[in-house]
Amino acid sequence: MRRLVTGRPWIVTLLAIAVVLAAWATATWTGAVSDLLLPTPDELWSGGADLVVNGYKGYSLGAHIGLSLMRVAVGFGIGTILGTILGLTMGMSPTVDALAAPFIEFLRPLPQLAYLVLLIVWFGIGETPKIVLLFLAALPVSAVAARDGVRQVSPQRVQAAQSLGASPFQIFLHVVLPSALGDIFIGARLSIGIVYATLIAAEMIAGSSGIGWLILDAGRFLRSDYVIAGILMIAAMGVGLDRGLLLAQRRIVHWAGK
Repeated sequence: MRRLVTGRPWIVTLLAIAVVLAAWATATWTGAVSDLLLPTPDELWSGGADLVVNGYKGYSLGAHIGLSLMRVAVGFGIGTILGTILGLTMGMSPTVDALAAPFIEFLRPLPQLAYLVLLIVWFGIGETPKIVLLFLAALPVSAVAARDGVRQVSPQRVQAAQSLGASPFQIFLHVVLPSALGDIFIGARLSIGIVYATLIAAEMIAGSSGIGWLILDAGRFLRSDYVIAGILMIAAMGVGLDRGLLLAQRRIVHWAGK
């Protein structure tokens, strides 16, 4: 068994998936679990196909997915870019760090949904409160990751660049930034997970479109096939976003670990 795991771990993965699928099919097809609670495999397939063909409540499935991804892209993109710039500045300047750190450390552990209602009061019902919420979810994580990346830069590298006559900007561009990129990408991967989970919850609370809202609304009508199909879509989208960032990290920070 140990040889199987170390030599071909994908076989163990496939076996685990097969066991779960077999247990699901057995439990639902034999009637041990009601289809109101868990759809059978064929019901799930039919429900997913129906969503693909007919959409849900006035939107196509592609529109629901597109709206969710648009919110993630805007909120995550702006929050990560500004958070990274802020974090790099905090790492380079103790003064900026002293000014910004209290606010970053206040936002970082705060549950994002705690201030969603306040954002709705400020910005109304629409896209703005959701995007601002996602921005505030991405900003502190990215800022802390970038700041810590700068702080972990080897002093010997900086001193070597200084001894060769490099200017402060050249040191930042050619020494500090490349050394911190690994931490910046780690922060981005952590951030996208938080942003994605926050988006689904925000759509459930204050939405009328998107995958999160689709799941909540389908649950009200006991459409467990739609709910499970939506959950699988959310999982696939989340894995895709994470793998996309991981691929970008491997291509951009190709020297990491070498």
